[in-house]
Amino acid sequence: MKKIILFTTLLFAANFLFAQTVVFSDDFESGADLWDVDGYWDVTDEYAFEGEYSFNESPYDATYVPGVVQTATMAESIALVGGLDASVSFKALIDLEEGFDFTYLDASPDGGDTWINIATFNGEDMLDTWQEFEFPLGAFFGSLDFKLRFRFVPDMLVEYNGMFIDDIEIFISNVDVSPPLILHTPSVLYEGTLEATSIAATLMDATGISETSLFYKTDSSPFTEVEGTALSLTDFIYVIPAQAPGVWVDYYIVATDSFFLATNTAVSDTFSYIAGNYIGYDDAVIDYVQEVGDEAFSGYLAAAVQISLPAPTDLVAVVIQNYTDNMRPNDSITVHIWADDDGLPGVDLITPFKVKPEAKLSEPNRGTRVDLRDYVDELSGIYGDIFIGFSCDSAAWVSQTTPAEANRTYTKTTWGGWNAIFDDYHFRAITSEFEGAPSAFFSYDLVGEPMVAFTDLSTNSPTSWSWTLGDGGTSTDANPLHTYLANGTYYVCLTASNVVGSGTYCDFVTVDNYAVPVAAFSYAGDPMVAFTDLSLNDPGSWAWEFGDGATSDLANPTHTYATNGTYNVCLTATNFMGSNEDCQSVVIGGNIVAPVADFTFAIIGETVTFTDLSTNTPTFWGWNFNDGSSSAEQNPTHIYATPGEYNVCLTSGNIAGTNEACKMISILNSVNTITLENIALYPNPVNTNLQIDFKDLNGQKSLYVYNASGQLTQSFSTTDDTFSLNVEALPAGNYQLKIINDKNIGMFDFLIIR
Repeated sequence: MKKIILFTTLLFAANFLFAQTVVFSDDFESGADLWDVDGYWDVTDEYAFEGEYSFNESPYDATYVPGVVQTATMAESIALVGGLDASVSFKALIDLEEGFDFTYLDASPDGGDTWINIATFNGEDMLDTWQEFEFPLGAFFGSLDFKLRFRFVPDMLVEYNGMFIDDIEIFISNVDVSPPLILHTPSVLYEGTLEATSIAATLMDATGISETSLFYKTDSSPFTEVEGTALSLTDFIYVIPAQAPGVWVDYYIVATDSFFLATNTAVSDTFSYIAGNYIGYDDAVIDYVQEVGDEAFSGYLAAAVQISLPAPTDLVAVVIQNYTDNMRPNDSITVHIWADDDGLPGVDLITPFKVKPEAKLSEPNRGTRVDLRDYVDELSGIYGDIFIGFSCDSAAWVSQTTPAEANRTYTKTTWGGWNAIFDDYHFRAITSEFEGAPSAFFSYDLVGEPMVAFTDLSTNSPTSWSWTLGDGGTSTDANPLHTYLANGTYYVCLTASNVVGSGTYCDFVTVDNYAVPVAAFSYAGDPMVAFTDLSLNDPGSWAWEFGDGATSDLANPTHTYATNGTYNVCLTATNFMGSNEDCQSVVIGGNIVAPVADFTFAIIGETVTFTDLSTNTPTFWGWNFNDGSSSAEQNPTHIYATPGEYNVCLTSGNIAGTNEACKMISILNSVNTITLENIALYPNPVNTNLQIDFKDLNGQKSLYVYNASGQLTQSFSTTDDTFSLNVEALPAGNYQLKIINDKNIGMFDFLIIR
């Protein structure tokens, strides 16, 4: 019997006219090298669609190994890019124990870090004809690290041949025909609530979701639409209004993508729940199945589960989980509601009636819903222990958990009456509210947003509270305060409880106080600079780039620059909403660094004027004119006595160091030397005035007085034949007098005494 459980029923339009490019394929004729195997997956020649081999989880035995989970994962990731859509197709034969052993097809957009189930396979004796499967991968399109895996999960008992896979291909299409992937986990065994019921779903599509709604109907009413509320780009909540206890609710989800040419729509399977206060004691894990009825091999004539009602309530429905497969058909069951008789089922509270189990080959563990609303007179206001269950004229099957956890299951035999057994049968009771149980309700205050103050307004004196705050946070306070770390819509639920029972209320809370930072900063100091973050909107992290290769993640860092210059400093401020950058030019000039010597010169005849061009603020200079003369002036003038090439060097310095620069100069003309035959200096040594008499020196005469360090201390000019040089302002010591007259130059020593 064919059985394939899909997570959603997709409106997947096949179009064979558009172009397709295969990006992964395996016909398994060359082995299983394209797969990373955990377990026994390998090629087998037992079955093949074409060629000689297919892929199977038990290639070395006739049946698979019980209780061993096995996976076969694509060894290398592929990129789902270069088009608009993607799909996977393959051929398969299936022989898996009905309702107990499953093979799952999972997809990962991130190389295997996370997995999403896209198809589930189950069913027996489907080995005669190869089935062709194709599943859209549009939800994962754009992934650069995509993988698929086959995951086989058997139980511990019966084994079959398994699943044989052949000719798998993943291909890219140039047209988007994939609808969104709808991921929704329905409640187990029709579990509902007394309150409004929130239905959560994850909707995945590479183009995004343009619209989504849930359609529900109650009992036999027409469907009503409820729009979805986005909690994130992919997570949505749909709220079905509260229904009267016992109402059967069916619903399905519709989602449409945002493809710009033509949208694609997905419709989920139809799911169901029963409104009301839901009572169950086991975890619904199915370990085994059991036969109950007058003709049952087990000898069990009837089965019951004890239900404890802590306060008066109305019993409106029960659910009995039956089981079926090709070898285990079900007859109609007779439903009983028994009173308690000293801890065992007693008299019937209602007239027993027959129903047909809902379990079928495509859903072998489907629960059987039993509507008890017509028995309002018998089942209203009951409390204490009761028993729910069934008998059967022939035989019917139930699912069970073994060993028992709840220890509330009883069976009746012909030889021993009613007795407790060490298994849990999966029976459920649905009631109205318990009298005295809290009716949950709350309010919230956004004044301190993003800190939200919640206030419990539940009635009937709850004694404990359980909050789920929509962002993963929880609280057991009556009136919690909670800070949300990002803008968004959060679905908050409060369950208020007391000794009688509990009630739940949920509401949407929207936080929009967060904004992307506006980066800004100030700075002070040179060359050690203190930076101060002035960003708006509460950044939570900072990234500084100081323009010299250094960085910092502090809010207010200090940085010292090693050299002077202009630096482009950038701050990136980030919070949960995003990031923003601010850059400023920071000029550093406070470092004392050694000069970089440089100079220029101008030559007029034998006279050269030197100009210092050194950088970094030198405070002293040393000139070597390469003719035996030197100077400590910043910008000296020098007359060369003879023509020639001179390598002139300047050493400039400060407290940080010195630097030298040398340049060649050419002197083409010659000068005459002034000697003592041309002048007379007296008195020498001198105290007050040095008398100078010129002989045969006509015209302008320039006089320069240098101290012993070569520094110019005085300068004069005269056209007279005599000149009196006053030296009273100069300290005692050795001095030189330089006299320049046209092309004549002379240097004369004199001594000042005090």
